[in-house]
Amino acid sequence: MDIMEVFSRMSTFEKGYDLFIVISAILIFLGLSKVYKELKQTVEKAEAAKRKKTKEEAMVDKNGNLTVVSSTKLDKEQHESIRNDFEKQSVEYTMFVGFISILPLLGLLGTVWGLIPGLSAAQDGNMEKLYSSLSTALTSTFTGLIGTILLKFYVSVWPEKLINRIDMLFEQIDRRTDNAIEMKRIDES
Repeated sequence: MDIMEVFSRMSTFEKGYDLFIVISAILIFLGLSKVYKELKQTVEKAEAAKRKKTKEEAMVDKNGNLTVVSSTKLDKEQHESIRNDFEKQSVEYTMFVGFISILPLLGLLGTVWGLIPGLSAAQDGNMEKLYSSLSTALTSTFTGLIGTILLKFYVSVWPEKLINRIDMLFEQIDRRTDNAIEMKRIDES
């Protein structure tokens, strides 16, 4: 029995329920894609913020020697703006990743929903109804699991990498800022 034959034997309810799971997976994917695009923009902003503006001045020290002093201007508002955007994107990302776990639960619900009438059909000897019930149970589980696997793969390959990269960029910015403050080479104004 091939997939098309199984699909043709499915009831309208089964098709509708599986379509509901597929649409849910598509909506989750669209939400994750939106967050991914926003994260790409945040990476670009964070990369640019990592390169601070340095100003060098020639000065005469107390011994009368000419020295070059460099100072770096920290744009706190720019850094905080980027961090705030990233935090919002992280919350949205976490929400959509959480929605992924709903797909196998929807599949499991379809399994239970399909098995309940199947048990009474088996008791009555109604093999056609038993087949239909098992079909509902298995196709909904299959649909939920396939959607979950595909979305988890997408998340781990694309958005998750950007989130880790942005975290590393912020760590670098913070480390450089702390070092510059300690060396008194930064203007905190």
